[in-house]
Amino acid sequence: MAAVTLRAIVNPKSSSFAAILAVCQAASSELCIVDANQRVLLGSNLPEGMDGYTRAPILLDGSELGCVMGPAAPAESVAAMLTHLASRESEHRALASETLHLYRELHLIEQLSEQMATLLDVEAISKAALEQAHRLIPATHGSVLVQEKSGGALRIAAGFAGSSAFESSLPSALAPDSLFATSILERGVAEIVNTCATDPRAQQAGQQLKALICAPLRSGQRSLGVIALASTDAAESYSAANLKLLNTIALRTAAALENAALCADMVEAARERAAYAAELQAASSVQQMLLQRVSEPTHGFQVESVYLPASEVGGDFFYIHPAPDGSLTVVVGDVSGKGLTAAMRVAMILGVLRCQTSNDPAEILFHLNQALVAQGQLGFTTACCVRISSSGEFVLANAGHLAPYLSGKELETIPALPLGLMAGQRYELVQGRMEHHDRMILLSDGVLEARNLDGELFGFDRTREVSGQTARQIADAAQAFGQEDDITVLRLTFDNAPSTAA
Repeated sequence: MAAVTLRAIVNPKSSSFAAILAVCQAASSELCIVDANQRVLLGSNLPEGMDGYTRAPILLDGSELGCVMGPAAPAESVAAMLTHLASRESEHRALASETLHLYRELHLIEQLSEQMATLLDVEAISKAALEQAHRLIPATHGSVLVQEKSGGALRIAAGFAGSSAFESSLPSALAPDSLFATSILERGVAEIVNTCATDPRAQQAGQQLKALICAPLRSGQRSLGVIALASTDAAESYSAANLKLLNTIALRTAAALENAALCADMVEAARERAAYAAELQAASSVQQMLLQRVSEPTHGFQVESVYLPASEVGGDFFYIHPAPDGSLTVVVGDVSGKGLTAAMRVAMILGVLRCQTSNDPAEILFHLNQALVAQGQLGFTTACCVRISSSGEFVLANAGHLAPYLSGKELETIPALPLGLMAGQRYELVQGRMEHHDRMILLSDGVLEARNLDGELFGFDRTREVSGQTARQIADAAQAFGQEDDITVLRLTFDNAPSTAA
């Protein structure tokens, strides 16, 4: 930030100059404003020591910017006014500098998200995250440690130590067997240690670290690893702002690592089936595996799902997530396009949903939309998200998808754009309540768009008539009528009756 000078304030182009000139003229015609280099900025130079005259300094943060010379009372008044103007200008510049710094941080993190969205390699993702963290947070050492599998040992995925390659000179506090990293991983909470000498977890031979900052790579309720920075600079001290920044980078990194793991699972599964089926058949098996992987059983609800892709792989998806409080979150959606391109987008969407920490349907759709927009791929995705509490109250948000049916009646939803079209799109909530044994049906447009040999659509009327049946019966009815697109049907039955032992 450029230093504030008296010349910048007492300048004909300054917004304050007219007021300064008017005050000086009203106060005395014998005032003279001089900067720190004794250059006259306003008025005529007056010799010091004249009877009744004084030299009133203009101060900013303990430094003298200049002075006002002239009769004591007006000189001191004008000096006080210029001191105030200098202080205000300094505050404005500091605020502008801070705003610019925050904008730069946000821009760099956004760039990081876009970069990692295209990476499917753990080392590449970790290296990109660590480089960005190093740009934003001062450090002499850093590392990203990841787990190969849940509960497994940590390993180094990326790191640096000064300008060296890193591994041979990485402090043990940032190494895979680090007590500090292990404690962060187990607790899942970021931490700062600004005096490493007093923390036994951060003590090690060979490197005398002064400050250490570490954040877990969290995906939902699971920690995938840690990202850590440290400094040997005796004057270094990490702040809460640094910790917040590192946490943000850690969350983006965890989401990218989870997506990479899902894609790796897809590739591995496709290879295993390559000897028994063609590429599309293998992709279909992977997609079914992913849909089952993201759907978990829950208490208090009977959940029935049917997925009938129109070809080997489809563009429909669903996600079922029970929360610890007994609530159930469900997402049903449809990706535009066909084939492997649509299937890969479905895999990415499921990866994003697994990393969600919010149970608010509007927030879930907002973050999913942001992720799809960041991908920059053509096409769009419709989706409906509903969260049902253990007592039956529900809230839902809709992004251009078919409205659900509740006990045979179509629910009213608030129209909104599909996902992936416009960044920042917000989705509104609709509230309602399910009673004991009420059934909610969520489905894809493959049901309504089923077409018979005469070209007649299955349509809304038939859909409403069969909405009281099981998910299998609804899907089979649409398929028998004449399937043309992927068919997905979920039936959620609210069962709040107390369970009994078998």
